[in-house]
Amino acid sequence: MRDKDAPFVVYRRGPGSFYIVPRGAAGWTQLSVLVALLALLVMWFIDHVGLTASGAERSQAVALLVFGLAMWGIGGLWWMLAHAEVVDVAELTRDRQRQARKHQRGEDGS
Repeated sequence: MRDKDAPFVVYRRGPGSFYIVPRGAAGWTQLSVLVALLALLVMWFIDHVGLTASGAERSQAVALLVFGLAMWGIGGLWWMLAHAEVVDVAELTRDRQRQARKHQRGEDGS
């Protein structure tokens, strides 16, 4: 997959500091599916807790919910990072500043 066809863009600001943005219909569709999976998990939990009266079953449901949320978060993040174009914001800013300095000095070739 070429970077320009990637359904997500990851803007990296530094180690461990980034944000992910969906790109185009493919990115928004995949993000919608990810959110729908979260909604299904939460609806299952609400339904299951409403039907159970004992504390042990509720504890198991909470444990399953926490595990499901962790897997949903890790899996979703992994999926988006694997299918994303990565933009290093610091490098992009540096390049733009260099271009601006060249333009101010009249070194842009015009």
